[in-house]
Amino acid sequence: MGKLTVEKLEIKPEFDMMVYMEISGSNRVEHDLLELFEKYWDQWLPSFRAVKFQPAASKRGFALLYLDKDVEASVEEAWQRSPSEGFALHNLAITMVMTAVRQAVPEVDEGACAPLTVPDRDIKRRFAKMGIEWKEDGAVNRQYAVFTPHPYSGGCEICMMRESCPRSR
Repeated sequence: MGKLTVEKLEIKPEFDMMVYMEISGSNRVEHDLLELFEKYWDQWLPSFRAVKFQPAASKRGFALLYLDKDVEASVEEAWQRSPSEGFALHNLAITMVMTAVRQAVPEVDEGACAPLTVPDRDIKRRFAKMGIEWKEDGAVNRQYAVFTPHPYSGGCEICMMRESCPRSR
C-alpha cells in the first residue's frame, strides 16, 4: 500500500452572485432572497470541508470539497417549508461547493470542467475514515460534493462521466 498524504485545503468560499445565477438559471435575484442567502452561507461555512489527497507515487493529487450532512438537512427542511426556498437553498449549497472548486482549481473558473475520476483503494479507505462512502456510479454519500484532480490535469478525457455528460459530446 502506497503512502497517501491528506491535508486540509485552506479555502473559504465567498458568495458569487454570477455563479449562483449560472447554477440556478436565474437572471436576477430578489433582495429578500439575498438576505436569506447571507444567513445560510454564514451558517453553512463551518460545515464546508476541503481536503487534498496526495498519493506518494503520483505527481497528481485529488481534492474533495463538500458540505456536511447538516447542510443537506437544512436544505431538506427548507423544501418542506417552501419548494421555492428549498430550490434556492439547494442551488446555494451547490454554489458554495462550486465557488470553492473554482478557488482550488482555477481552470474550472476559466470554463473547464472539474472532471470526476475514480479514487484509488487508499483514497477510498481514507474516505471511509472520514465517513464518506464512494459509490461505484461516481457519487459519494454527500449531496453537495466534488472529487476532482488537484491540480487540474485534464477535462473530459479523464472524466469517468464522459460517456453520459452532455458537455463531453
